[in-house]
Amino acid sequence: DVDFNNVEVFEELVNWGVWYINRTNIDGLRFDAVKHIKAEFFKEWLSKVEEKTEKKLFCVGEYWSPYLQALEYFIEKNDERITLFDVPLHCHFYLASKAHEFYDLKNIFKDTLVQSRPKLAVTFVDNHDSEPGQSLDSFIEDWFKPLAYALILLRKDGLPCVFYGDYYGIEHCNYKGFRMLIERMLSIRKKYVYGNQIDYFNDRGLIGWTLEGNPYGKGYGCAVVLSNKEGVHTKRMYIGQKYAGVRFVDILGYVPKEIYIDANGYGQFKCDGISVSCWVPEYSIF
Repeated sequence: DVDFNNVEVFEELVNWGVWYINRTNIDGLRFDAVKHIKAEFFKEWLSKVEEKTEKKLFCVGEYWSPYLQALEYFIEKNDERITLFDVPLHCHFYLASKAHEFYDLKNIFKDTLVQSRPKLAVTFVDNHDSEPGQSLDSFIEDWFKPLAYALILLRKDGLPCVFYGDYYGIEHCNYKGFRMLIERMLSIRKKYVYGNQIDYFNDRGLIGWTLEGNPYGKGYGCAVVLSNKEGVHTKRMYIGQKYAGVRFVDILGYVPKEIYIDANGYGQFKCDGISVSCWVPEYSIF
């Protein structure tokens, strides 16, 4: 065990941090298991290391707790300098995947870090600790993975993190992962997740949101709808009058029929049961 209150230990950790950063020229750090160390240590250590390296580092901490208050306490003690993995959101994903249609999707972001402090939340679906057989086994079921990744990759809030196992698979449990889907959503994020975001979280089994696009330059908008219940679903959502008369298509390919935006900027956006669809202007696909 390391005595973080000991002055000599603290100074040696600073020296080690400075040496490592200068040696590797890294731009950021991940702090493991931060709840087992006094919160103030990280602020003091980071200030010294940044001063000596003359670098502004991006830092993310792993505070494994389902309780938002615990994460906010750590953030406040560190003057909002360190982001945290949004463990409460992961827990919501896990519960939603287990409850199927009985989970109320309206509450998927309730009491999560991305809702409370979106600029300090590193959102994720699963990680090395939550995968099958690990100490914090809480692996999200396959049917919900596309919905979960849409909720972190196709929205403007949070700093999304893709899990290696979801991208490349996990050999020991014969899990194939979702590489093609994740690559598609990353491409969509890069091209379409811009502008004002409007949420439509008013149905327990069907939620959606729109992004109006960047009015000042590069970046289209999109509309996302997802459902955890059977059947074909439609949600009327506003995406902007600039799209009036424009034909939209589901770029994820789950719904084959196109839709048109009305004169007021609204569209009747569809998705299949237990699925997610992302609608974009047809002219933007090339």
